[in-house]
Amino acid sequence: MTVLVTGGTGFVGTAIVEALQRQGSPVRVLARRSSKTEHLQKLGAEIVYGDILDKQSLVDALKGCDTLYHAAALYDFWGLDRRTLMRTECEGTENAMAAALAARTPKVVYTSTALAIGEHKGEVGTESTKHRGYFCSIYEAAKVASENIVMAYVDKGLPVVIVNPASVYGPGDLKPSGRAMLDFVNGKTAGIVRGFNSLVYRDDVGAGHVLAAAKGKIGERYILSGNTVALDAWFKVLCGLTGAPMKPLMPTWFLAMFAASVEMASRFTRRPPVLSWETFRTMAHGFQVDGSKAVRELGVKYTPFEDGLRRTVLWYWEQGLLKNKPACAA
Repeated sequence: MTVLVTGGTGFVGTAIVEALQRQGSPVRVLARRSSKTEHLQKLGAEIVYGDILDKQSLVDALKGCDTLYHAAALYDFWGLDRRTLMRTECEGTENAMAAALAARTPKVVYTSTALAIGEHKGEVGTESTKHRGYFCSIYEAAKVASENIVMAYVDKGLPVVIVNPASVYGPGDLKPSGRAMLDFVNGKTAGIVRGFNSLVYRDDVGAGHVLAAAKGKIGERYILSGNTVALDAWFKVLCGLTGAPMKPLMPTWFLAMFAASVEMASRFTRRPPVLSWETFRTMAHGFQVDGSKAVRELGVKYTPFEDGLRRTVLWYWEQGLLKNKPACAA
């Protein structure tokens, strides 16, 4: 039967659609009329127009579907209005879960984030980690609230599996992780802070969602995280692939001042800051999660970090986003 993907025009949603198409599943994508759908149509996806804030459009789109992948979300660490973000995440998720429950959809996969794990500083988070109780970003707070809504629907009998991707990178990434790499390689970054980041390649995220639908246990979380790397190690690999010079490790207090000042300037320029305050807070806190449960229970296979990063850098070069030809393109 047909599967429905919300958020299919987004970075993660497109990866899910591509993974579904590789296994031959008929795919339907709920999209707004203003969204770019050409790539999805070339893949053979059926486009139906609607909005997750319009519950009836979800009900109509789910007709004849046996699986819902709810990946629609707003994601950034700058420029998002708190009220709009919370409404999209919470009301949109409520509508999607309610529509799936009314349609008796056999399986629902909800795309959360590993940021919602909420591990303490220096701790490696797992699916059973208790959230620390405070948030490094509005996005994290919204996703925690959305997960609570999803779990309430599990209690109502809706067969939902939750997927928690770490920082997703890969070709097409122009979100915070991608912008951080581009700014670094293009010489816009003043320095880096000590810390850790957990990452996962986009294709692994798409495949992980499909495996979660097939093998995931109802009401369970599955973290998708292929690598946890120190920030300086991440950028050293990036330097080797691009030929960009390494930036110095900066004191946390200095980067805090820098983030505050450039974010203030961005309020006037309307351009994303090189380092937003929420990005700084997340980096300074550190982000470390364990993606091994998805390997054991779902059969996820993670792309080696340098391989994924090389493909990402080459895509940036092909799109004209790098000032200088990267070393790996020679």
